[in-house]
Formats: sequence, C-alpha cells, structure tokens
Amino acid sequence: MDEKRIREDFKLRLAGVEDGSYSFSVNCNKEFFELAEIEEVRGGQLDLRIEMVRHEKLVTLSFDFDGEVTMTCDRCLLPVNVPMSFGSNLVVKLVPIVEEGENDDDDIWVLDENTYELDVFHYVYETIMLALPHKVLHEDDPDGNPTCDPSVMAILDQMSTSKNEETTDPRWDALKNLKFED
Repeated sequence: MDEKRIREDFKLRLAGVEDGSYSFSVNCNKEFFELAEIEEVRGGQLDLRIEMVRHEKLVTLSFDFDGEVTMTCDRCLLPVNVPMSFGSNLVVKLVPIVEEGENDDDDIWVLDENTYELDVFHYVYETIMLALPHKVLHEDDPDGNPTCDPSVMAILDQMSTSKNEETTDPRWDALKNLKFED
C-alpha cells in the first residue's frame, strides 16, 4: 500500500489558488479504509466528490459520498454490502493570526491565511465513521425472514429455544411475588 500516494489525494492546495469553484474526485476504497484503520469496514468503494468554493478569506467545502462498504453482519458474522449515500460541509476561515480556542467547532476550521494546503484525510475519516450504521444486518426477504447464513440461523434458533426452556433460579422466584404501590 502506497500510504503517501493515498494521503496526497486528500490534500487540497490553497496557496496561489484563485477565487472560484473547484471540483475534486477521490475514491475511498479498501486501501483507504486500511490506512484510516476503520476496522468496521472490510472493503468497498465510496466515491467522494469534493466541491471547493474559494473566497478571499473563506473556503467552503461540500463532501458528497456515494457507494457501498462491506461490513460484518451483527447476526451471522458474514460480510454484507451496505449502500451509503451521504454528505457533509466544512467551512475554513483564513485569518492572519489563529487564536487559541478558535478551532473548537468540527465543521468550521480556522487556519492561518498563509496555509499552503488543506489536508482533509482525517475529516473524511471522521465523516465516514459517523455515517456508518450502528447495526448491520443482512436484509430480510419479502416475508420478513432473515437472509443470513442458514446454518448460523439454525444454531441461533437452537440456542434461543434452549434458553427459553431453562428454569429460573428459585432464589429469584420470591421476587415475583413482591407488590409495589402505584
């Protein structure tokens, strides 16, 4: 993996760039996910389009992600492709002197007006992490049944059935008779 080449794709030059609109395309693929150490993602392809509008002392960036990532199903632990389409915006203020505490907002960065380039690698990483689903499952079939690996589902069914048949601990049974005032 060529770490330097991958990171270069996420550097946007500011010095000497005229005011106006600029577009960039970057692919967030398996190499990116490995470099960024996004362990939840096993692979996939997210196409990132960055729209940069440069003004004298302000740069606005729009990030649009589209594609799919491969993650692990929380139920059967097999790979599942998760379609993703989301966006994010970042505002960069260019000032003569950056004062302490000015960079407290995640979506507004304050940088020295002489900054040569803007590295958005970590910002892209954070945006993807926030967009990943919390629960990943294979889609259900039209009848509402899971489409996970049948052998895993059979084991899960067997385990849930055997747990339901277990008797409760008699020491706790006495608590069932407690009555609370409303």
